[in-house]
Amino acid sequence: MQKSDILRAQALIEEDPDEAHRMCCEILADNPDDALALFLVGTIYSRAGRHGVALPVFERVVKLAPNRYQAWNNVGMCLAECHRYKEAREAFKRAEKLFPSAAHEANIALTHLNDGEYKQAIEGCKKALRKEPEHDGAWTTLGFASLAVGDWETGWKGFSKCLGGKFRKEEHHQDKPRWSLEPGTVCVYGEQGIGDEIMYASCVPDALKTNKIVIECDSRLEGLFRRSFPDADVYGTRRENPYWEKAYQLDYNCAIGELPRFYRPSPESCPKTPYLVADPERRLQWRTLFDHWGRKPVIGICWSGGRQSTQAKRRAVGLEALRPLIESIDAHWVSLQYKDPTEEIEKSGLPVKHIPRAVQSPDFDDTAAFVAECDLVIGIHTTVHHLAGALGVPAIVLVPDKPMWNYATGDSLPWYGQNTLWRQKPHEAWADSVKRLVQSPLMERYMERKAA
Repeated sequence: MQKSDILRAQALIEEDPDEAHRMCCEILADNPDDALALFLVGTIYSRAGRHGVALPVFERVVKLAPNRYQAWNNVGMCLAECHRYKEAREAFKRAEKLFPSAAHEANIALTHLNDGEYKQAIEGCKKALRKEPEHDGAWTTLGFASLAVGDWETGWKGFSKCLGGKFRKEEHHQDKPRWSLEPGTVCVYGEQGIGDEIMYASCVPDALKTNKIVIECDSRLEGLFRRSFPDADVYGTRRENPYWEKAYQLDYNCAIGELPRFYRPSPESCPKTPYLVADPERRLQWRTLFDHWGRKPVIGICWSGGRQSTQAKRRAVGLEALRPLIESIDAHWVSLQYKDPTEEIEKSGLPVKHIPRAVQSPDFDDTAAFVAECDLVIGIHTTVHHLAGALGVPAIVLVPDKPMWNYATGDSLPWYGQNTLWRQKPHEAWADSVKRLVQSPLMERYMERKAA
């Protein structure tokens, strides 16, 4: 193979990665130690999200070409995607030593953020920003780290930098300028997960005081948001064609996650009052069922949630870990799992009821009414905890020892008025965390309150 072959493969990596991969494989058949061909193969795998496959390829590259800083950086990226943050940090440091840059400093800071080391993350971002004051990656990580430590003014500024990126996509109404509190008609559109939409929706009443607001949300939230925000026009077309758009003279667009930048400069600025209204008829249906079961508290539980990118492994508590809680409290236990847990419940033998039409419904109004009639919600942080908080239902949130930014500090979520964070200790098994909860004054106080 000639040098022109690898250059052609490199040129094809964007428009035809399959052909680029085929060409690289031919090159490697002749020379398995061709570092550039291996680098391109690793790049193709990592761009396809196959980080576990890309990692050993890049590790081979840095053995063959230890001074290639790009390869060290990509080793770090793959390790970070595999949640091996300490190793990723060392790889990024190697890249930074070979080629000092704001990007490498920002990547190092990101590993600190993902390890819950927020002060180190902030320091690393400031180093990166001294090199490149407008580096979006450094600003984004600085934003999340600042939010985690309660500096929301800096945090929301950095958070805005990731708008339009992988996790905060701008899909509709981009022909309109972004809103910055100017008068006019504003489309507030949903982004990220459904729990985020619920949490940031606490700012909608503030926006309605000054502007005409059209909300474009997840289809599952349409009915709930229409009832809760009667002064707004609500459409559940976030992932569909916005058929309604021609009926409005929209002046601005605003991602719902941008609203706190205007209305929540600090944790103390959160009103902590309920702002969602569940369907009264559906509440009556669930209340009738609960009363039919007998006069005991109804406690909703959730024991897993999230995706790989949102700490699914750290949030995998497991129903068995909740056994001490369930066996110690005389209550009606109901599942709030949004994936069918029937097999896990049957295997455990625990008295937990799972009602699919309550929590697996395509209309979140069903879930909202169900949660509104619960006396308490307990479990790992999922969407239902945001729902409980927004409805004013008491909740105990199980928080991993290395939490996401919005669970990083304090004893409660500042957005809601009736929630308590119960933190897992470092290296503690979830079953032991739950045992501590069962024996805690927190549970004693709750049960005493219910008994009274």
